[in-house]
Amino acid sequence: MAETMYRGSGVGLAASQVGVGLRVFVIDVANNEENAPSDLKIFVNPEIVETSGEIVWSEGCLSFPGIREDIERFERVTVRAKDQWGVAFEIKAEGLLAIAVQHEYDHLDGKLIIDRLGPLRGGWFTGR
Repeated sequence: MAETMYRGSGVGLAASQVGVGLRVFVIDVANNEENAPSDLKIFVNPEIVETSGEIVWSEGCLSFPGIREDIERFERVTVRAKDQWGVAFEIKAEGLLAIAVQHEYDHLDGKLIIDRLGPLRGGWFTGR
């Protein structure tokens, strides 16, 4: 999954985006910065346990190459998950990491960025 994310120049990828029926996603927000060292995080069975604040962020998605949309999200999130070795961890995230966690978490629940658009803005995606 990480290789597919890196190949697409993304910062996150959910298992459901590559046809895998597991609640897993990968995120590397350092992939958004030129020459930054990898900061790959793997989230297995993640659960967002706390949220606060609101922010609008211009998001892209590997499922819709070249498309960016302003999406309203929580500004900060706390997520619990297990890593690739089954070790539980908790992260308090803000900025791009918080946005990426929410974006990929949405994928695990079958939601896409177009589902977060209003009916007037989202209609061109769905043909309505």
